[in-house]
Amino acid sequence: MEPTLDKYKLSCELLGHSLDVRAVAVGGKAPDGEGQMLLSGSRDKTTKIWKPIGNEYIESVTLQDHKNFIASICYLPQEQWICTASNDATICIYQQDAFVPLLRLKGHESTVCALAPGLKPRSLVSGSWDKTARVWLVSETGDVTHLALQGHEAAVWAVATLAEQQKYVTGGADKCIYYWNAQGEKLRLLKGHTDCVRGLIPLPGNSLLSCGNDAVLRFWNEDGECVRELSGHSNYIYAMARNQQLGEHIVMSCGEDSTLRMWNVLTGKELGAPLLHPAISVWSVACLPNGDIVTGCSDGVVRVFSQDPARQANKQLLQSFEMAVSTHKSQLNEEIGGVKKTDLPGPEALLSNGTREGQTKMVREADGSVKCYSWELGKWNLVGDVTGATGGTDANSGKKLHDGKEYDYVFNVDISDTEPPIKLPYNRGEDPWQAAQTFIHRHNLPQAYLDQVANFIVKNSEAAPTTTRQANSGYQDPFTGGARYVPGSSQSQVQGGGNMDPFTGASSYSTTSSKQSSGVDVNFVRGSDKHFPVSSYRTFDTCDAGKVLDKMREFNAKLTSAEGKVGDELLQAVIRLTDKSPTPDPTTLEALILLLKWPAGMLFPVLDVIRLAVRHEAIFSQLQSNHNLLSHIVPQLNGAAANQLMVCRCLANALTHPTGRQQIQAQLPQLVELVAAIRAGSPNLQIAIATFYLNVTIAQTLSVASSEVCQPTTTGLLELLKWAKDLETWYRAMQAIGNLTTTPCGQETIAQVVSVDYVMDKLRELTNTPQDENFAKVNVLGQALLAAF
Repeated sequence: MEPTLDKYKLSCELLGHSLDVRAVAVGGKAPDGEGQMLLSGSRDKTTKIWKPIGNEYIESVTLQDHKNFIASICYLPQEQWICTASNDATICIYQQDAFVPLLRLKGHESTVCALAPGLKPRSLVSGSWDKTARVWLVSETGDVTHLALQGHEAAVWAVATLAEQQKYVTGGADKCIYYWNAQGEKLRLLKGHTDCVRGLIPLPGNSLLSCGNDAVLRFWNEDGECVRELSGHSNYIYAMARNQQLGEHIVMSCGEDSTLRMWNVLTGKELGAPLLHPAISVWSVACLPNGDIVTGCSDGVVRVFSQDPARQANKQLLQSFEMAVSTHKSQLNEEIGGVKKTDLPGPEALLSNGTREGQTKMVREADGSVKCYSWELGKWNLVGDVTGATGGTDANSGKKLHDGKEYDYVFNVDISDTEPPIKLPYNRGEDPWQAAQTFIHRHNLPQAYLDQVANFIVKNSEAAPTTTRQANSGYQDPFTGGARYVPGSSQSQVQGGGNMDPFTGASSYSTTSSKQSSGVDVNFVRGSDKHFPVSSYRTFDTCDAGKVLDKMREFNAKLTSAEGKVGDELLQAVIRLTDKSPTPDPTTLEALILLLKWPAGMLFPVLDVIRLAVRHEAIFSQLQSNHNLLSHIVPQLNGAAANQLMVCRCLANALTHPTGRQQIQAQLPQLVELVAAIRAGSPNLQIAIATFYLNVTIAQTLSVASSEVCQPTTTGLLELLKWAKDLETWYRAMQAIGNLTTTPCGQETIAQVVSVDYVMDKLRELTNTPQDENFAKVNVLGQALLAAF
């Protein structure tokens, strides 16, 4: 009866690697003779040796001699050598029971990504991104010689040895397969793959099996003819392994479609349903002599599967695995900004340097989440989770993807008859002139284009409420006047701007308020170049209530009743205060105040609930009049950074309604003194402080400003500008200073307490030194503020 993959179930999961497991292999027998050792290599730069104990494996040795990720592992049984290849362009050779390399092979100029045993004892063949394969020979005395196999036009991803024919075979990113003799002479070229060749396996009868990025396995006969194609994978195939316990022509394959598959190469038949993994990439596969199968995946886990019921996992582990697979399966078709998550690059994309300051990349993590990174000062820095349109598509969200970010519009702009169009991205609510300035800076266009580009944005988007678009008017290129692009009609917004909540990981603030379009940070009236006063309050609105509740439950479980532990029903009532239109009862508000008695280290989720609750004037009024809310939260400005962040957000949100402004302005000198005492913090904290000051000054421009408010506010702003480095912080702080310049008492106060030369020098320093994609809007506002002085 023909074998089938349907009989295989999870045997065990080997946990220990912190990043993708790029390579797995079967080692020699365990020291006690019970079973085979397993080898795994990871992006975390380590190789692990796993020792069998019954039906389980335990981590025996961790090898840490490479400087970058492990790409391939090969075991030479005759010598009992463990060979590891790495992105650091070297190969390490270890004795099976050793902790340090016996030899380190150097000669490749880039990542070594493939290894196989050589034709001779103590020899090895390797493939590299440097477009060469190399045959290494280690003499009995330890001397190393190597022979280069040169001919590929791109990276050599796969190598194999045909022992009977005394030949080597290599496959590469140039879609070619070459045969070589032992002297390094090219013998044969096989063509057929339409994308990179990623794996090669010699089969009986001098035949060969290959796989690659075209998602096809190809069976080549002794004469070099492709006599069969095996199709089933829906994405890149990364690796293959023969399962000789089941038959000479039984082969396993794995790849980027999250699956492991079994094939009969002679018949071309897939044997059973594919075995889905709870990870995007199944990087590597190996087969044990007893027929068990080993895989290494992008979630950092090594898994062993067996068809023997005696070696299969217990019911609890099997159910856990099936649940993880089911969850992953539901995520496979998720899109973000019209791009499938599975089409986004993995963490390996961060191994390549950025091409310019401020460049952004969306990266798919091993757990399925998508994170945004920005290239700054020579390294990729995490900006935050990409959550704005998860699960959306271009059709149902209207978002367009450009440089890893989502936009409501991405226009094609022709600037030359001889050059291709360049992209002009724009989001609803963004200031058109700031978007135009960013576009001009990025593409080194003349400053004279500013109005032309900005007016184009206004005309072809929803940038101005007075703009009326006729159905047949079309969209006009700002330079050629030609119709280029018809944007989507979605009203969805991307919230948060990439600033991360300290414990949920989600974006926790937004420049929107419920009555204003998002992201409009300046009243930019082109007729008079008016930047100040800014009159739209900034609020911190975004929240993942589920994560906040989970964190409160976690902390609550650690407390005793004497320490403030409450029932879960009260926690659920409190979390409802984060709703857009909560209807709290006195008991819920009393419970919220009770939670404020928790230890300081557990307060930040409670404060996060409060910063959302106080947006509503009725709730703030009850909390302040009945429980003196400010007296409970303000002392935390002297506390931990997470608590400082949440309190500043609370104050900023409370300033958006009259009751909050009245209560906060009555205590403003004391509040500013506490806030100004903060002299370091994350970009999130910097932004929260600047937003607090900005909202204070907005209140001043909309009422009768007083020196009692202007003076401490100006002093606090200057203290912030002494240490803040975040551009958004500077932007909002400059808006606040600009607001003060529009009030009589503000002008007088600035003249008294501000060194104009100091402020001008700081502004010139910032606005004359581009740092990232936010530079343009800071530059524009900085120049306006300098003019105001």
